[in-house]
Amino acid sequence: MPAVPSADKSRLDVLIYSHDGRGFGHVSRGVTIGMALRRLFPRLKVLFVSGFKQTATLVGSCPLEWMKLPSYETRIIDGKSKGRLGNTNIKNCYLGPARANIIESIITNFRPRCVLVDHDPPGKRDELLPALRKTREADTIWILGVRAVVGEVAEIWSALSKQAFEAHYHSLLWYGDEKVLGNEIPDAIGKYFNTDPFLTGYVSRFLELKHWMPYHSEKYAGTIAVPWLSATSMTFLENLHKALSGLGENYGRWKIFIDLKKIEAEANRIKLRFDDIPYCSLENVSDRYLAALANSRAALIYGGYNSLTDIMAAEIPSVVIVRGMNDREQEEHVRKISQLKPSLIYVLKEAKADWKTLAEGLEQQLNVEAGGESEIRLNGAEVSAEKLVEPLGLSNDRPA
Repeated sequence: MPAVPSADKSRLDVLIYSHDGRGFGHVSRGVTIGMALRRLFPRLKVLFVSGFKQTATLVGSCPLEWMKLPSYETRIIDGKSKGRLGNTNIKNCYLGPARANIIESIITNFRPRCVLVDHDPPGKRDELLPALRKTREADTIWILGVRAVVGEVAEIWSALSKQAFEAHYHSLLWYGDEKVLGNEIPDAIGKYFNTDPFLTGYVSRFLELKHWMPYHSEKYAGTIAVPWLSATSMTFLENLHKALSGLGENYGRWKIFIDLKKIEAEANRIKLRFDDIPYCSLENVSDRYLAALANSRAALIYGGYNSLTDIMAAEIPSVVIVRGMNDREQEEHVRKISQLKPSLIYVLKEAKADWKTLAEGLEQQLNVEAGGESEIRLNGAEVSAEKLVEPLGLSNDRPA
């Protein structure tokens, strides 16, 4: 176990690295914990690093500094994530080593006292390994954070992942709640990595942003989020258009948030289609999503970690769409939450979400009475921030 670092004003206190995946989940957790650090310990020197293109959207006006790596791009084929050329037009086999060199340079120059890594100890495509070796004899503390349901992700359960953790990492955080998921998952993670994970509760960006911005917005019938688009998304959006047309305007207005830039031609076509429904509006994913969600009777979301924590924090009755991914993470997570809060979640598989089923699900959730405060632990951002500063001897550094 690394020694507690000595005070050095020239060093970064905490560096947060997040895996850039298809959706917002990995980066949202890292950014949200960074926000909590900046709020609770405003004198700390904190930096966030990721290749995720929409990091700026998540950071918003929060005083969290961040650096962007060249992005990886992926597409979904038969439920599996496959790499493809990103905007650099550099193949991943060359982009990976370049990103690894950039990260190693960041570590060399900023000499962080603590590094929080999301998801996988060696990093995306093993790009953290040079930086980990760089700090082998140094006093940098490495901490791993793992999502609530890991799923059947080969990289995490690999021998290299286990070796990297055992050789370099100080501790392990689990961003879940045993009340929802039981102890099976944290026990399995702890057994694999040979360390007891610290259970933080869910990391909720919805709750953390309440400290940074007020949720003032007009009232809506519902808020809909499609954070990333797959090969089947256009069919889904066509069915959604028909479902919303059938519901009529008696329930009120609908806000639909989607990445319009991702596939511009199709997105523009869909936008024109939704423009013919006067009570619907379509816009890019932004902080306005959470403001709209806070003032909606119902929601339609995909079942990613970030979206699920949003509706749990807001206590919004929701239709939850599950994509057919081979790692089964979303499917398992949604099933567990729906068992605990059956009225909050109406589950649909994307492949079976025809317009009639969508309309029925939305109408049912619009007529569910929202609950009170959630009994699920959603303060994982604050708990994680406190845990990060603990080994640095800074837990009493909060302002009065």
